[in-house]
Amino acid sequence: MNIGAICSRRIVAIEAARPLVEAARLMREHHVGALVVTRQTSEGVHVKGVVTDRDLVIDVLARGLDAAGVEVGALASDKLVSVAESAGLDQAIEAMHGGGVRRLLVTDAEDRLVGIVSLDDLIGACAGQLSGLARIVEREIAREAAEPPAPPPSRPSLRVPRMGTAGWQGSIP
Repeated sequence: MNIGAICSRRIVAIEAARPLVEAARLMREHHVGALVVTRQTSEGVHVKGVVTDRDLVIDVLARGLDAAGVEVGALASDKLVSVAESAGLDQAIEAMHGGGVRRLLVTDAEDRLVGIVSLDDLIGACAGQLSGLARIVEREIAREAAEPPAPPPSRPSLRVPRMGTAGWQGSIP
């Protein structure tokens, strides 16, 4: 399974100069935990970073900052960690681990942003794969239980020497 199959293609973006209170409203309105922060340049709109609901709680509310007075760009992490949509789950997990992030930007072959994949998405995909493996084991156990036991294989007669005798006597069926 590749990341393109599980990532969210619904990208909600916010301009870096907008206030954090607007970011919180957008997250609530779109039911997302992260926004892509953009900045307009002479070359067009570019991704500047990502701001998460966790950023709002830990960096703004816990410090008593005014969410209306702080720009999104001041809080957004500019550490952009991304994976190609063709990447496997293992590559995404490694990228998250290496980047110390819970969300990855997902890019296409031309490095254009096409989605976001979260830690929750990866856990769900991994759980789905493990569930598939468990179903295989359960099916095999049920199949084996439903089949009549096979008769024991026939064994050739083996002759066992008796202690203290020079010859062979008796046999084991």
